[in-house]
Amino acid sequence: MSAIPDTPAARALLPSVIGLLWCLLPVLAMAGETEEKAAAARDYLASIQPDAELQEFLDTTVKKLLAKDSRARKATTIGIALIDLQPGEAPRLAHWNGDIPIYPASVVKFVYLMAAYAWEEQGILSIDSTLDRQLTAMIYKSSNTATQKVFRTLTETEAGSELDSDDYAAFRERRLRVKRWLESLGVKGIHSIHPTYNGGGDLYGRDIQLLQDGSVPGGLSNQSGSLSNRQAMTAVGTAKLLALLASNMGLDSEDAAEVRQRMKRDPRKQPYLHNRIAGGAVQTSGVEVYSKTGTWGPIYADAG
Repeated sequence: MSAIPDTPAARALLPSVIGLLWCLLPVLAMAGETEEKAAAARDYLASIQPDAELQEFLDTTVKKLLAKDSRARKATTIGIALIDLQPGEAPRLAHWNGDIPIYPASVVKFVYLMAAYAWEEQGILSIDSTLDRQLTAMIYKSSNTATQKVFRTLTETEAGSELDSDDYAAFRERRLRVKRWLESLGVKGIHSIHPTYNGGGDLYGRDIQLLQDGSVPGGLSNQSGSLSNRQAMTAVGTAKLLALLASNMGLDSEDAAEVRQRMKRDPRKQPYLHNRIAGGAVQTSGVEVYSKTGTWGPIYADAG
C-alpha cells in the first residue's frame, strides 16, 4: 500500500483530496440506497406467484364477457393481468394473454410519472413548479405535449433532425434510461423508450430514427412494418409495476403515496372513465381508484 508523501506539495493537495472524498460520500450513499431499494423490489416481485383459484375466476369472467359482447370477440388481442394484494399474504397472479406485448398508448405516462419521482430520489432532478405542472398535465389531462417535455427531462434528450451514427448511439442509450430503471426493479415487459405524440409534425427526425430501429430489443412493430420499435407493455409487466406502487416498493413511501394521489380517478369529474377501470371500481362503496387510461384507434388500455 502506498502512502501520501510528506512533502509541501502533498500537504497542499490534501485539503482538496479530503474535500473531493467528502463530496463523493453522499453520492456513494445514495447509490447504495438505490440498489438496496431495487433489490427489495426484485425480491418482492419474485414472491408473486400464479394462483389457480384466481386464474379460474379470471378465465370464467373473460369467457362470459366474450360470450355476450360481440365487440370483445372481434378484438385482436385481449390482455389482462390481476394481482391480488391481501395484507399479510403472498401476492397472487392470474392473467389472460398477459405476456403478449400490446401498444399501450397513454398508459405509459404513469411509468414516466413514477420515474420522475425515482429520479428525484436519486438526486438526478428536482420536481420544481414547472415539472410539477407538466406531470399534472401528463396524467390528469393526458397531454402528449407535457409528456414529451417530461420524457425529454427524464432522458436528457431533445427532438431534432436525424443524427449521425455516434450521436445517435448516445441518443438511443439515453432514451433507454426509463426501461433500464424498470429492469433494475425486476419489471419486465415494458418497452418505454418514447414520449407520446400528437401527430401533425411533432414526430420527425431522430424520433422516427429510433422508432425505425429494429435492433433495439422489445419494440413492437406497426402493421406496415415501417416502425419496428414502438412502445410495448405486457399486462403482467404493467400489473407488477402497479403492485410495486401499491406496496410502496421501488419508491419511498411518501413519493409512492404522491404518485397514487396524482393517479386518483373520479368518473364523476371525468365521465369518459365510466367505461374504464375507474368506472367499474367506483361501483363498490369505499373503493378509491388509481389508474391511467390509454386510447389509440381500436386500442383501449387501462392500468390501475
